[in-house]
Amino acid sequence: MENHFEYIDGWFHETLSADDARQFEQKIADDPEFAEEVAFYLSAVQALKDEVRREKKETFRQLLAQNPSITNENREGKVTRMRVYQVAAAAAVLVCVFFAWYLFFSKSATPVEMADNYMSEKFKTLPVTMGTERDSIQDGFQLYNEGKYDSSLQQFETIIQKDTGNYLAKKYTGIVYLRLGNYDKAIEYFSQLEKYSLFANPAIFYHALTLMKRNQPGDKQKAKQLLQQVVDEDLEGKDVAQQWLKKW
Repeated sequence: MENHFEYIDGWFHETLSADDARQFEQKIADDPEFAEEVAFYLSAVQALKDEVRREKKETFRQLLAQNPSITNENREGKVTRMRVYQVAAAAAVLVCVFFAWYLFFSKSATPVEMADNYMSEKFKTLPVTMGTERDSIQDGFQLYNEGKYDSSLQQFETIIQKDTGNYLAKKYTGIVYLRLGNYDKAIEYFSQLEKYSLFANPAIFYHALTLMKRNQPGDKQKAKQLLQQVVDEDLEGKDVAQQWLKKW
């Protein structure tokens, strides 16, 4: 097994370049032997901490034995406090190991994977209103929820032909194009919606989402800029944008 210690150590201490960090994360997913080596690194770090703690304990014991001025009563009290310190240190190590584990898995998601997870959760179905009266938007939602994306798209685009300023129709047309994998058309519609002055307009966030999913050269950087804009301007999608930027 090739020694990747410095490479792995660099990732955990965030000294790798952005490109190297992305290659590292992809290597974890693609190379089981490398993933095993990362796991060994974590266990080795833990073992080293345990050895240092053992050596400190032995040194303390020797110093204690060489000091006759310490009574048995004081010695017992000091040993008790030492045990408390050991428990506290062990707890701190466990926290560090857990944090490293969390950092490892939370950072392993690529922009494409984050986009996929969001779409699977948020765009699985559209909000059909239950009631006796139905409008054309609701009909489009129903078709979408039945998996009839082409028919749903036709429904929304028909609405836009009759009302070129219909925000909802354009929004859901963009979403359907995104689900169909026509990212250029999705971006076209989301870009139009960015000009709308609304209280809650996710157009810039959706634009970034589409770029993350399309994943062409330059898309990641542009998506990152748009997500930062969402955060800076407190726009719709800010909470998710902040989480994604931390994992980038």
